[in-house]
This record gives sequence, structure tokens and C-alpha cells, in this order.
Amino acid sequence: MNHVLHIRIIRRSNKLSKTKLTLYVDKEVSERVKKISRITGKSISNIVTDFINEQDLDMNNFQISEKVSKWAGFAKSDKDYKQLRDEVIEDKIKKYENTR
Repeated sequence: MNHVLHIRIIRRSNKLSKTKLTLYVDKEVSERVKKISRITGKSISNIVTDFINEQDLDMNNFQISEKVSKWAGFAKSDKDYKQLRDEVIEDKIKKYENTR
């Protein structure tokens, strides 16, 4: 069973906007991060933030896994995401209406 680990990040400065994030993690992970928080005196928010910052990922220069690269370019279209999404929703509604 997964536990919900609520992380509340409060806005601290004008240049860095903060937001709330909810993570779903296994009970063991939840207990471990709480223990790390008590031992280090750092909030869970700071632990997660530090971990993400340590990853040092260059979002413009990352490797796509082989599984994902097989799908790259699969849905080329001149339409944007919202237009494609709306078409899919409309198709599903039509199919549903035809089965009634």
C-alpha cells in the first residue's frame, strides 16, 4: 500500500516561487525520509529539493531511453496538444453515444 507524503513548500522570496507537491511513495520510503528529516534537521521539502538539484540534469541535453526513442516522432502533427486532445475526447464521446 502506498502512503501519501505531502510536501508543503512555502513561498520564501519573490524570485523563487514555491508550490505544493504530493508524492505517492511506499510506506518504507515514507518512513525513511521522515527519519532522514529528523536526523539531519532538514525538512522533507529541502531533502527532495536537494536531491533533485543534485541530479544536475541538463534538460536540453538528456538521453532518451531505447524504449522511449522507438516512439519518438510517432505523433507528428501541425496541431498542438490541446487540439489533439480535444479530437480524442470528441471521438470517445461519439463512440460512447453510438453504444447507447
